[in-house]
Amino acid sequence: MSVMLIRPMTPTTSHTGLVSIQYPINIGYLVSYLKKHGIECHVLDFEVEEFKEEFFIYKLNECKPEIVGFSCMTPHITAGGRLAGIVKKHFSDILTVAGGVHASAIPEKTLEEFAAFDVIVRGEGEATLRDLYHSWTKEHNLEGVEGIYYRENGNSVIKANPSRLMIKDLDDIPFPDRELADINLYKKSHVSRGFSRQTKNIAEIMGSRGCPYQCIFCASQVVHTRNVRFRTPENIIEEMEHLINKYGAEHFSFLDDTFTIKRSILYNICEYMKFKNVTFDCFTRVNDIDEEKLKAMVNAGCKKVSFGIESGSPKMLKLLKKGQTIEQIERAFCLVKDAGIKTVEATFMIGNHPDETREDIEMTRKLIYRVRPDIMGIFITIPYPGTELNRILKERGLLRDENWDEFKLLLGRHSWELGEIPMDELEKILKNITNGYYLSLRYIVSTLSKIRNLYELK
Repeated sequence: MSVMLIRPMTPTTSHTGLVSIQYPINIGYLVSYLKKHGIECHVLDFEVEEFKEEFFIYKLNECKPEIVGFSCMTPHITAGGRLAGIVKKHFSDILTVAGGVHASAIPEKTLEEFAAFDVIVRGEGEATLRDLYHSWTKEHNLEGVEGIYYRENGNSVIKANPSRLMIKDLDDIPFPDRELADINLYKKSHVSRGFSRQTKNIAEIMGSRGCPYQCIFCASQVVHTRNVRFRTPENIIEEMEHLINKYGAEHFSFLDDTFTIKRSILYNICEYMKFKNVTFDCFTRVNDIDEEKLKAMVNAGCKKVSFGIESGSPKMLKLLKKGQTIEQIERAFCLVKDAGIKTVEATFMIGNHPDETREDIEMTRKLIYRVRPDIMGIFITIPYPGTELNRILKERGLLRDENWDEFKLLLGRHSWELGEIPMDELEKILKNITNGYYLSLRYIVSTLSKIRNLYELK
């Protein structure tokens, strides 16, 4: 008896090389937790493995899972539903489960839309999936499993069980399992967050879950809430040591929403890395760094920080509930560059809110040129299910339909409108800002001056 966990393919973007595809650390945590409780697991990641139906059916026959689970963000959900349909067509007795941000945000609607899903796991999945496995394999009874939505008696009536409390002690979850997925597959998408996997052995790691901020466009709170839980620094360091010794890790990418939020943990990790021949990068916020933190990070080998800036308009920052000011943004860039961190990444968005104007977008463009990030990403804001932005657009009648395949950062058609500015105009503005920045002589010269080898040109 076993569980098979699957990351479905993202439509049109998989296998194109346009997107850096990282190891699915969320699935790694599920696997390690289930294995800790004696449950055999199998993993298929169709973001890095080319999907062929014959191969999929072969693996189902080979592994004979009682449960097949799909980890789905919004762009994955339609593909996940199709894969679940294949499972049901050939193995009707297998329980199909959807989890992740999308399913957690709209569990009832997900079951209504995708008939091949039997169960939705809402929120954090480890303990729920463990209990679901035992209940299903022993009695085929789902009534006592906290944290799920399911079809009662296999019919159209959807039942919601009580919610499950979050795991308080994150140290109780074993390190993510990295054995069931072929790590070499991830090197094909070899540029990860600005670093070449051809020149560095990169390991993703998480030291916390949750984010205390209230950005209206962010869906991560759907799973992990705004209550931030932290692993102990000792536990994080133990995993880093494990990754160095077993996998030869040379660079750590911290995936925490805000890595620098707890000063004591940051300093402990930095003190450990000072004595290791490793480097790292992380996400942080402009209002959550200072000279002291940056000094510790640089001494520990920090090579890149990533900021979510979103807008250069004070009005937009307020409407987005970003919790930061233009002054903090500009100061943070100065602090990071003065500290000697090689690379600063910043993401921006346009089409942020129905009340955004062309003047607001022009403020964003001007801010980009003032702070001059080394890596600049700019996107049209996506109103993911479960976010306040999604609710606002629905209330104003601007969300025309919900074709989930279009809810992705790249190559999306955008089936919604955002007020004054038509979507086709937003797409032209986006292209102009991107090309204008990256094709400027100043940017090209600055970038070429930092390149050390041919792999970094790719």
